[in-house]
Amino acid sequence: MNGFVEEVCTQGTLMKEVIRYYRGEGLKTIETIVAAYKDRGCNQVILSGMGSSLYAMDAVRGYLTGKGIRTLAFSAFELSRFQFNHIDEKTLLVAISQSGKSMEVIELVEKARPIATVVGIYNTEGCPLSQMAEYSLPIRANKESSITSKTYEFTMLILNVLAHTLTGELNDAFWKELDFVADWCSGWLENWQENSKPMYDFAQGTLLFDLLANNASLATARQLSLAYREGLHNCTAVWECADYAHGQFHSSKLAGEYLAQMFFPVFEDNTKEMKMLNYILEHGGRVMLYTASDIPERERLMVVKLPKVRESLMPLIESVVAETFLGMLFGPTWVKDH
Repeated sequence: MNGFVEEVCTQGTLMKEVIRYYRGEGLKTIETIVAAYKDRGCNQVILSGMGSSLYAMDAVRGYLTGKGIRTLAFSAFELSRFQFNHIDEKTLLVAISQSGKSMEVIELVEKARPIATVVGIYNTEGCPLSQMAEYSLPIRANKESSITSKTYEFTMLILNVLAHTLTGELNDAFWKELDFVADWCSGWLENWQENSKPMYDFAQGTLLFDLLANNASLATARQLSLAYREGLHNCTAVWECADYAHGQFHSSKLAGEYLAQMFFPVFEDNTKEMKMLNYILEHGGRVMLYTASDIPERERLMVVKLPKVRESLMPLIESVVAETFLGMLFGPTWVKDH
């Protein structure tokens, strides 16, 4: 087992601890944030960070917008340098940095805190972000030494708790579903080798990985792309499915050297998603489909069956499954080289 898989496998236990914290002491802070949002007449949420901290935001952005809360997401650099006029006194700015000291995030918070309500999400106690933000939400993932996995996972978890509190939907049904996610992930990780080996065997001979997703699952795909590049130094790209259908699908003509990982919790006939899957298979490529839908396997198609949970929580499950598979691709002697 390499260092990346070792850290991924700690998520089973740690996720339950983070849930416990944000059901108790941490929830008090979130409720205070939501009270300030309402008392100050805030009318928009802006999510900002860099790298995996930015990608985690896709998990809840669509959910919040769908509930009538105007929600934007920018890299901290873009927001600070080019889009800062989006920020005003009615803005709840959620700034995320796992280290709590990313220079782009710190620059943004320095500029925004005299104007907006600023929430900081970070993993390192005593970091600059924890001292600068008006409200602090610690990730509580312990030290992370390998490619980001658990801090990313728990950032999405915290964003879900905050988002569901903002919408008034932080109820027993949500907590029950979140507990189920933690139990399911723990079960997968307890048998990660047995679970990941068929995926590893299916992927042999791949030269190019594409990662396809929509909405919340883009969080999974975007973070994975970073991990593939950091760990495998592989040319891996992320595509929203509809955009992929505007020409990117021609890469599948690599045939047996091409593998598309498709993250679609709901997968149905007569959709763009199905059209792209069929195109890839018809041209000799392979597809690994992560879904909660009942889809029969076909030649060059592997279905990774996942449980059905609300869309904003699916990336927590997808990421654990895809990360153990990726860790197996790294090999047992892999070490981080940066």
